[in-house]
Amino acid sequence: MKIGAVVLAAGKASRFGSPKQLLEIEGETLIDRACHTALEAGCDPVLRVLGAHAEALVERPCPENVMTLVHAGWEEGMGSSLAAGVRDLLECAPELDAVVVMLADQPMVTAGLLEEMQARLSEASVVLCDHGEATGPPALFGRQHFGELMALHGDRGAKAVAANHHAAMVAFAGAAWDIDSPEAWERFLQRQAD
Repeated sequence: MKIGAVVLAAGKASRFGSPKQLLEIEGETLIDRACHTALEAGCDPVLRVLGAHAEALVERPCPENVMTLVHAGWEEGMGSSLAAGVRDLLECAPELDAVVVMLADQPMVTAGLLEEMQARLSEASVVLCDHGEATGPPALFGRQHFGELMALHGDRGAKAVAANHHAAMVAFAGAAWDIDSPEAWERFLQRQAD
């Protein structure tokens, strides 16, 4: 089975106040960490979707074997960025069986989680991560949903597609760590230090 990955990193990070994609953990940026996690889980190709802070991000070296899409319509919302990413991914690899949708600001996501999600694809064409209080990304979509993903627009993201289908769930509380504010980053760093 051939599975690609779209790593969404196009947002403005307005609540954070600076490009959070460039925050570092052990010398690795959040966006690079997400890309490496996808590669380690066997995703190929891996595409990172940039937007608001594209200039700052492309100045830095990109992980090997990772492609970059600078999405001009990033301001339209996450759905628009995801649709553009899936479209671009399929142009490079039309034979894909499934695609993993990841966010650059979920530093606890592991290759093991992505591999477990891939294993559950035999049960359902959509696999979501159960964070404990909610479900969401990372998310895995079988080929039959590519059209729906590419039709997304505005702020309607992958959850809008998942809501229309039976989904298998993989429990992973660490995916609840979403670095969307300086306070969340400080809490995450404190947790890592403990």
